[in-house]
Amino acid sequence: MDSEIIYSGFGIVVLVIIIFFVLRSKEAVPTRSQEEKKAQIISDYKQKIKNILSTVSEDERVEKKKKLLAQISNELALNIYFDEDDIRDVILSLSKE
Repeated sequence: MDSEIIYSGFGIVVLVIIIFFVLRSKEAVPTRSQEEKKAQIISDYKQKIKNILSTVSEDERVEKKKKLLAQISNELALNIYFDEDDIRDVILSLSKE
């Protein structure tokens, strides 16, 4: 009988703690729009290309850029924010950088 009271008390305490953390975590999380996320992804890729190509000699630059653009194209194909037309436009704009 005593163990039932202890287990019931422990269960109630755990339930109260869980409810406390669930209600506490309902704070508003700032969300970005799809266009903002796309713009951030594209700017990250531009920065990545600039960083990598700045360390490469002129002879290796074209080959390295082709590999990077192929890798970026594959990554964007897996991204839910980009469709085929968007990917084509992004790769075209990145190739001009």
